[in-house]
Amino acid sequence: MNRRRAIKRLSLLAGGIVLSLGGGLVYDLYKTPSLKLLDTYKGLIGDLADTIIPATVDSPGAREAGAGDFIVRMVRDCTNKKSQNHFIDGLRSVPEYTEKKYKRSFGACSLEERTAVLTHFEQSGKPYKGWLGKVDHQLEGDSFFVTLKNYTVLGYCTSKPGATQALSYDYIPGKYVGVVPLAQGQRAWATK
Repeated sequence: MNRRRAIKRLSLLAGGIVLSLGGGLVYDLYKTPSLKLLDTYKGLIGDLADTIIPATVDSPGAREAGAGDFIVRMVRDCTNKKSQNHFIDGLRSVPEYTEKKYKRSFGACSLEERTAVLTHFEQSGKPYKGWLGKVDHQLEGDSFFVTLKNYTVLGYCTSKPGATQALSYDYIPGKYVGVVPLAQGQRAWATK
């Protein structure tokens, strides 16, 4: 066999492999997500949200504020396909990781173990530093943990229990004052 012909065939084979792997990655990002799984994982989503914002003595947690239902609705209706796929893939891997690490379900874990699980997913979803991270974020979208955390905080702060019991809320605000110092022990304002 001719050397040139062999090199051409090897380069075509390598190019085909690279294109097929790249096509598989693009397919995984843009495939239509199975949004019906969100209803089956609704309890887990509530547990995850309650781990991010737990109940305290004087304020309700994310579960009492209905953040789990809010997250499901936001992922289903207001999230792009890339982030939906990341969220559902991450949601599937939480029970697997918890069973492998602690030999029990996420809901049966202690608060420290739940926090460790969320820390693991936060670290695994962190983007690269600098411009490479920006490019990666543009191509792949938000990670599972970023979507979960953003929607948990948004759902909690915009719910009635979160805005009225955990934050300060003024039903009838007066005139606009740009900078108001908080009094000692006062909660942050629920409105902007």
